[in-house]
Formats: sequence, structure tokens, C-alpha cells
Amino acid sequence: MLIDFRQAKKLVAQHDSPLMVISKSRIRQNYHTIKKGIPRAEIHYAMKANPHKGILNILREEGSDFDVASYNEIKMLLDIEVDSTNMIYANPVKSIPDLVRAYNVGVEKFVFDNDAELQKMARYAPESDVLLRLAASGDNAYYKLSTKFGAQSKDAIRLLKKAKKLGLDPVGICFNVGCQVTRSDGYIQAIQAAMKVFKEARKNGIELSVLDIGGGFPVRYGHKKTDMGDGFDSKQIIAEVNAAIEEYVPEHVKIIAEPGRFIVGDAAVLIMRVIGISKRKGVIWYYVDDGYYHTFSDMHASGWKFDFIPQSKGRKLRSVLAGPTCDSFDVIAKSIWLPELELGELIMSPNMGAYTSGLSTHFNGFPPAKTVFVD
Repeated sequence: MLIDFRQAKKLVAQHDSPLMVISKSRIRQNYHTIKKGIPRAEIHYAMKANPHKGILNILREEGSDFDVASYNEIKMLLDIEVDSTNMIYANPVKSIPDLVRAYNVGVEKFVFDNDAELQKMARYAPESDVLLRLAASGDNAYYKLSTKFGAQSKDAIRLLKKAKKLGLDPVGICFNVGCQVTRSDGYIQAIQAAMKVFKEARKNGIELSVLDIGGGFPVRYGHKKTDMGDGFDSKQIIAEVNAAIEEYVPEHVKIIAEPGRFIVGDAAVLIMRVIGISKRKGVIWYYVDDGYYHTFSDMHASGWKFDFIPQSKGRKLRSVLAGPTCDSFDVIAKSIWLPELELGELIMSPNMGAYTSGLSTHFNGFPPAKTVFVD
């Protein structure tokens, strides 16, 4: 864990709970791990994983570029003086107001996967660089993103030719294998498919020069369901993807990667406090000050699993962990074995950096966990 309970108590005494504690050094370490693992890649951090300004500043200082999905994300980056040319608007579907604002502040690279988006970009972001997103197999991904986005390979040349005809500059191909991808197969297949489009495009007078391999590199969480099996090695997956790039992608082609979870997933720990205790049908219920409508928003839709580490030791009893709101859906662990806990006791959840605080709401008047940075 990033901190121990002695440090946790001290931080809660200073900042109250719930509290998200983020390690600056771990973020830097993870960024440089993937940068070193795929040396040809320009790293564009996927802001959706965690858009906290402190994280963005750390990555800006390390030299990262950014993957954005809305004008609000662009605005956050502009506020910390990230140049708009260091952003890729990776959302394949953009509202007209967001598209206009992005173009007006100087964003140059846009992603598309359909005819309607081409028409919008030709009118509201003329002469922009555009990348065609292809659908990719997500068989080894926890979230299969191609169920929502990505053109079929058979439509690629038609869409690239249309982009050029409309006055846009089709510069490359992108794909996203999914989220929490535990094998390299999907990346390798997608790279091979993309390079076939590169060759076919050249035959049609379109010289592509950018390949965006997306994100999805996994984080070890400690639960079989979350990890989709045992034994994956993130660094090995990155190495195998890099080997595929070296084998299939010519040196003159620029590589972009868009990691999010890999950079921030294991860089944070959540500290919660027990605020209530009840016994219901022979089972102990512990109510904590964070829940489904806050840091744990991803758990019910995805079946995502989290670790809960109590301050106390001792014989464990079957327990339930519930959040603070007056909503019966706000239960974060229905059957968990915990020692007997006391009111005010702390519980920590590690690996909470990605898709957690960024999804938090203010439901029922409970604010999201505060964020502090250490080391």
C-alpha cells in the first residue's frame, strides 16, 4: 500500500474523511514505465481516468500530451497552460458547440468513425488533421469499447477518401482495444489491421503517417474477476505491443498511445471512516462515509471488485459495507469478511486512482472525497 494506518490517521486528522491520497512519485513512475516500454510513442494521458488538476500538472511537467473527450476537458488543460496542439480530441462523436470551441482554441487533431462526423468537422473544423477510428476486438478487455465506437475495416478507405474530398487531412488510423486489457493479442491484431489500411490508403493516394494504439494497459487489482484471470504482466504486455510496432509499423509513422488507468490506477488509496454500525438478520452492517454515488460509482455497472483493508485485526465475521446516502442501492460490499470494527475506525482501499473520484456525484448532499498528494 502507498501509506500505512499511522500515516492515514495523520492525514485524516488534517483533512477529514473520506480522503483520496495520491502518490506523485507513482504517477511519474508509471508514466515513465510506459514511455520507456514503447519509446516511439507520444503519450497522451486519457483524462477520463482521473481529471484532477494535480494529476494533470504532474504529467504536464513530465512531458505528457493529452487525450480529451470534451471541451470542458480541453478547458481544464488550457487553464494549466497545456498547449492545444498537445491534445488529441479522441471522442469519435462531438457536439457542434464543443467542436467549434475546440477548433477555435487551436486543437488540431480529431478522431472520427462515421460519415455524419466528417460532415460536422468539414464545416466546423475545416482543414483539420483527422484520424479514423477502427473497431478492434476486445476479447481480453474488461470493457469492450468497440461495442460503441469504431468503423469496420471494409469502410475505411471510403471514409478516408471522403475526409480528403471534404477538405480535411486524413493523417492516420486509431483504435482502442478496450479497458483493462490482459493480453497483447488484441493490440497486435489491431496493429496488423491498421497497417493493411495504411497500404490500401497509399494505393488510393492517401499517405497516412500516424497510428494511435489507444490505451487499455492493465493494472493488477488483486481480484480474479477484476483482473479477468491470474498471471498477466503489464510490462510484458507493453513489451509485446512494442515488439509488434517495431515489426509491423514503418519507422516514419508516428505512434500515439493513450494510457489512463495504467498511469493512475495504482497511484491512489482511499481512506474511509466507519460512521454507523447495525446488525441486520444476523449480519453486521458497517456504514462508511464513501459509497456507490461517490468513489465506488463504477462497481455496480461493471461488477468491479475492490479491496477493503480494515484498521483492526482479529477473527473475521461476514459483514456488509454500505455508503452514507439514504439510498438502498448504496451498498459497496454485500458479503465481505471483516474483524469487528468500531465507530470512527478507518478502512483503506488501494488502487483507487482510475475511474473513481472522476465519477463521483454530490448525491444526497454528500460531497466527493477530498484529494491530497503525497511524496
